Amino acid sequence: MQLLSNDVKTFLSLVCSLVLFSGAASLAAEDAAKTGNAKSLAAAETAFAQEALAKGTRTAFLHALSDNSTVFLPGPLNGKKAWEAKPESKAVLQWQPVLAATSTTGDFGYTTGPWSFKNDPADTVAATHGQFVSIWRWENGKWKLCFDLGSENPAPTAPAPELQLADNHAPNEAAEDAQPVMRAHDGRYAADRAGQLAGCAEDKIRLYLPKQFPIIGATAASAALQKETVPVKFSAPTGGEVSRGGDLGYVWGEYHNGAATEASGYYMRIWRKDRAGEWKLALDLSHPR
Repeated sequence: MQLLSNDVKTFLSLVCSLVLFSGAASLAAEDAAKTGNAKSLAAAETAFAQEALAKGTRTAFLHALSDNSTVFLPGPLNGKKAWEAKPESKAVLQWQPVLAATSTTGDFGYTTGPWSFKNDPADTVAATHGQFVSIWRWENGKWKLCFDLGSENPAPTAPAPELQLADNHAPNEAAEDAQPVMRAHDGRYAADRAGQLAGCAEDKIRLYLPKQFPIIGATAASAALQKETVPVKFSAPTGGEVSRGGDLGYVWGEYHNGAATEASGYYMRIWRKDRAGEWKLALDLSHPR
């Protein structure tokens, strides 16, 4: 049998190395495509907002929404079906994220920030302002919008704060085990928000009360709830979800003000585990009907 020359051996060695490197790079790219992060989530939200300005709000929502999403128009509806039924409009909905946060596993996240609405593009002043909160799920290599709710506030007098990115780092736990624990924490908080917030909230919790600017920080949020004079009763959660790694989730449902027999509005609350694996309240929003 004829032996291979040194040149041929070197060539074959290089070919094998290239093949192995190409395969490893391909696998790395494939793994990266399996999950997202806060940076890619912020980019997805920003692209969504830009498409709304360029092509219309209806088109943008239909591109962004997951098939099993929930939106409020004004009550809870399947997002895709609701926006498919809406005609195109010349009204302008404009928004930007100021916070994008994702789960440790990168499959789940949320964004929030200010929005404004104009009935006509020619209007020089927006008719209404508020804050949006959107829940996103990583599906087939991209972020898809699965829950969208917001609040209203007065016209802002200062520019929006700079974008913050938050990738979580918490112990892993199966979602089916984590969700009932998260809901138990939420139930205790809902029964006495003013009394419970200080002990269960993140330092930078965001509290969105009707017709108010965002209240940020546990001290300020606790003080705001202490000032509320009308009791609020929260129903058990209607829905919600937890990340695959069991460290980020949300709940939503109805609430009643005072002795009201019909629901006064909808709530949604986001919970996130800290590095020690403890559930902490990250965001609390009330959306009047």
